[in-house]
Formats: sequence, structure tokens, C-alpha cells
Amino acid sequence: MRKNLVRAGSAVLAAAMLTGLTACGGSGGSSTTATTKAGAASGSAATTTAAASKTAAAKNNGETITLNLWGGIPGEYGYDEMVENFNKEFKDKGIQMEYTRYKNDSDGNLQLDTYLSSGGSIDIYMGYGGISRLKTRVEAGTALDMTDYLKARGFDPVEELGATNVTGYQINDKYYALPTKYENKGWMVINENLFKEAGIEIPLKGWTYEEFREDAKKLTKGDGQDKTWGMYWNLGSGIGDSIEFVGAPLKQYKTYSNDEGTSTNFDNELWKKGLQLIKDTYDDGSAMSYETETADNVTFDQVFLEGKAAMSAGIYNLRIINDLDTYPHDFTTAIVPFPVPDESYMNEYDYSYRPGAGDLICVNPKSEHVEEAMDFVLWYIKGGMAPLASSGRIPLWKGFDADLVTKALCAKEGVFDPESVKAYMAVDGTKAVKTISTKNDSKINDVKKEEEQAFLLGQEDVDTCCSNMKTRADAILAGE
Repeated sequence: MRKNLVRAGSAVLAAAMLTGLTACGGSGGSSTTATTKAGAASGSAATTTAAASKTAAAKNNGETITLNLWGGIPGEYGYDEMVENFNKEFKDKGIQMEYTRYKNDSDGNLQLDTYLSSGGSIDIYMGYGGISRLKTRVEAGTALDMTDYLKARGFDPVEELGATNVTGYQINDKYYALPTKYENKGWMVINENLFKEAGIEIPLKGWTYEEFREDAKKLTKGDGQDKTWGMYWNLGSGIGDSIEFVGAPLKQYKTYSNDEGTSTNFDNELWKKGLQLIKDTYDDGSAMSYETETADNVTFDQVFLEGKAAMSAGIYNLRIINDLDTYPHDFTTAIVPFPVPDESYMNEYDYSYRPGAGDLICVNPKSEHVEEAMDFVLWYIKGGMAPLASSGRIPLWKGFDADLVTKALCAKEGVFDPESVKAYMAVDGTKAVKTISTKNDSKINDVKKEEEQAFLLGQEDVDTCCSNMKTRADAILAGE
């Protein structure tokens, strides 16, 4: 039966992709919520849900059920089309969908949590911030235990989404959320035109810290307002995300030095090498300084998309790279892996051991339409989220056709290098390792960010930075 479900989902994907190839664009949206209603188009994704035969119309005397979905992405980046597809497909079943965009920051998440706690006005929501924020919501009783609902629908998250991708989000062996998106933060973006002008080979098969640094110097040119930096670290938008690659070669021991999570690994030499690499590019002028990034509040679109930097961290910016209406630019972007510390790590250059699963879909246990909400969850995962691929949200489900996703992302000629997208899509996620997590993750990340900032601002050397991270974080674990 499961093979039939996969084939049905792939057929839906193909149909949805055909409409999605031409539907990418829109602005970054407002910082307040905006609701999107109604519409058209798609295939037969409802066939992938076991409970779809119990129509809302029959259960509610012919009245239409409206499901409310909240997410942190502007509707223009695929959610509008997804809602239209769902509403057309489920119209005869008496179910419709509305989408509300909330800002994925502290204020926006507070707003979401307030609404979730107050009642059932939200049925489904997309959660960000990893396991720490999910645990908080589970403890608050605002995330449904979906385990039995998934069993009833014959959906095995381990088989369908990958063991490492889902087990890291389990709490007490229960599923309160499912990841929907694949995003390997061990990869970055480059301006392919500038690489070619400088005669530098596109590093699709990996490169080392030393090679990266030499290329950053070669790609740096000009002065003042006319300067082009080799690298833009994009730390102003979130230091944690933008230097995620530094500890990545340590795999599951990036943060903690043992499986029990009783001590941290910040004194490891790889942390020192990675942080020093960033500081060296600041010091030699091949990267925009950390002071400039933060003091002037510069953003990815103001630097990378305006051709002022040849390379940038921030793989999560794929959607705005593809949005030429709002962010016009005339160069081709290639997706490449971050450099590795040295040649001994080149056999793992693609960071395939990174879980890379995100965009958690959750159901509000206070919803009056839990069964219908669960039907939507699987519809979304197994075909419904296809329109989001054109704006860079790569579907996690194994039934998605990687070639169709590549075509969707590369539909606008010259925006992305297709070969680099294929390389990114070809990363074998089955090699991913489980992330070690503790209840102190958030506090430890705060310590890490504080010490990293002090180092990048020249207030301490790399040895002191890593020593302080280790000492302060271990004290948190010890309950001091």
C-alpha cells in the first residue's frame, strides 16, 4: 500500500510543479500577519490521506470547515498557491484553508503562542527554532501528540522522512511535529559570474579552508563604495545560523562532547580553526567587517544580490534569490559546499551527515478539527507543498522527484546554476547523524553567540573565546 501512496504523491507533485514553475515571486511581506484565502489548481493529493473519505460536509450538516494555518513565510513564496490548490481539491469535501503569515521573531512567536494558548482559532502551524522551541510548546500543551493519528493513516515518519530527520524531533518517543523541508546549512551561495571573471573553478566537489581564503582574496577588488568583497558572512542576520558550518565537521559532537550531553566540545581545535578563518578574512579585508554588518544593519540582498560580495553564507536565502521582481540582479548564483578544515575532511565535503530537516508542521490540540488538520498535514508533506520548491523550500519527503524540484528552482533562466542545484539535491541524507540535544540548548547557544561576538570584535583571542564558551556552557550543564 505504501508504494501506491508514494506513486500517488509523485503524480500530485508533477501536476503541482507544472503550475509552480511559473509561480515564484513576491516581496518579503509585512511584519504583521496577513491572511490569504481560497482558489484553484492541483492534482489528487487527497488520495494520500486515509481519513479523507470522512468529509467535513457529512459531519457538519453540509457546513464548510475552514482550517487555519499559520506560518512564518510570506504567502507569495508558495503558500498562496498551496492554499489555492488545497481549496480546489477539498471543496467538494467541505474543507477550506486560510493562511496567516506571522513574523518568525520573538514578537511573532509570542503572538503565535498567545493564540495557541487561548483556544482553537489556529488549527495547524509551522514551527521554527528547532527542538528547543518545540519542547516549550509541548510543555505548554500547544502541540498535538500526532503519533496515533499517523499510525491510523499508515504513515511511518522514519520510513517516509528518514530516521535521523525525525528522531531528533521526537519527545519521549512521540511525534508532536514533523519536519517538512530539507536545508543543508553546510552549503553556501556564490556569484558564479565573479568566479568565472577571476578564473576560479566552481568548487562543486569541495575545497579546504586554505583554498577558500585564497579565493576570497582573489575575488576582493576595488575600494570604498566600489568595493567587492570576496566573502559576506551575513552574521548580522543571525550569527548562529551563518557560522553553522564551523563546528559541522564534528558531526553529532558539534556542541556536546558525549552522547549524554554532559559536557561541551567548544575547546576542540576545529572550533578554533573555523572561528579563526572568519576573523582572518575580516583582518585581511577580504570580507565585510563584522562591525559594518551589525552597525549598518546590512542585509543579504543589499550585499550579495547587489553584486558587492562574491560569496555568502545563508542557504536559507534561496527564495529571495529567485524573486527577481523584488530583488533584481543579473548574475547566476551557484550553490556550493562550505570549505572543510583540510584535505583529510574532503571525503565528507558535501556535509551529508547534517540532518538538515526543518519547517516543523504541528497541530494545535485545541483545534475543533484535529482529524481534518491531520489530513492536511499529510497532504502537505506528500505533494501539497510542491509550490514552495520554486522559492527554495526543498521538500523533505522521499517521494518527491529531485529532478522536478531542480526544474522548479531553476525555472527562471540564469538565476541558478542547474548543475550546482543538482549537486545540492544529490546529497545523500541517509548518512545524517542524530543531533545531541539537552534542555539547556538555548542557554548554551546564547553563551556561544556572546563569546563569538567578543572574538569577532577583537575583544578576545580565539583560545580565550573557545575556553570561555567551554567553561560557561559546562557550568550551565552542571547547574551552577
